[in-house]
Amino acid sequence: MMWKEFEKLAGYEVTYGDYHKIIEPMYMATDLSKQDFIKCLDRKRFALPTKQQVINEMKRIATHLAETCEHYTDFEAKDELDRIAKAFALRFYGLDWSNDSEVYTIFLPEYTYPEIQRGCTFPKTLVIGRGSREYERIELVRVA
Repeated sequence: MMWKEFEKLAGYEVTYGDYHKIIEPMYMATDLSKQDFIKCLDRKRFALPTKQQVINEMKRIATHLAETCEHYTDFEAKDELDRIAKAFALRFYGLDWSNDSEVYTIFLPEYTYPEIQRGCTFPKTLVIGRGSREYERIELVRVA
């Protein structure tokens, strides 16, 4: 069974490393059919998060940053949000920073008092693109 065939039969994505180091050797060591083998695997262990799950995680972190920005700056959360955004762009759009200098993930900021453009800022919207083409714009925090 090949990696993409496994993903198609299982109905979820797995990393290349998990498939070749764990799943494939396990499958080769059994006499189970492909379907029975897939039923035996722990989906929680191997399944990559869906696009919506990744977006929800970015929204959770951005909301945390918005709620705490007047009290302190959580640099670890900002770094984590940036890391997730770049991994999101690579996985879902194939945009890779190591090979392409035109790729971008930009967080558009929002003020805590937007009507007067004052207060601290937090990431409100994520923009993903390459060159002059914008692939996706995701609103992370909804301002009332």
